[in-house]
Amino acid sequence: MIVPQKKELCTIHPGEWYFGGDYIRLYTLLGSCVSLTAWHPGLKIGGLCHYLLPVASYDSSASRSSSVTKNDYRYADKVLAAMKSAMLKFAPLKEFELGVFGGGDMFAYSGATSIGFDNIAYVRQWLMQERLEPVRVDVGGAISRSLTLTLTTGEIRVKQYHMNRD
Repeated sequence: MIVPQKKELCTIHPGEWYFGGDYIRLYTLLGSCVSLTAWHPGLKIGGLCHYLLPVASYDSSASRSSSVTKNDYRYADKVLAAMKSAMLKFAPLKEFELGVFGGGDMFAYSGATSIGFDNIAYVRQWLMQERLEPVRVDVGGAISRSLTLTLTTGEIRVKQYHMNRD
């Protein structure tokens, strides 16, 4: 019997996501964007999404055009629904270990909230609605992050990079 070889690395870019077991590691780089990670300890599968904004209506350029499609994964509402659907094909949501990362305050902003803050608020609301509790959270601050999820072990590595916004 031939066992398929896992690919070493899948880099997830803004507006992308992956869920499955074809890779050893998943990687992304975050600023104000947010990633939800999901890993199943028994099945050794998982995924990661990288969204830019909570919903399309948050994006003034998107609301002026018809460029937003049903599967536009730049937005949390679309990609979290896709991740949920992919997870449910394998196991109940509560069996997955979840993590939330990113949402850095990347830009000087004078409003009541920032893009990063709103991205964090959206995923927190989604988790509460789904009655899920993340096992690891690293969000906010004036930092960017690199994130690696190892699908064979569930290990998550986060490196923080402090921003100079002067």
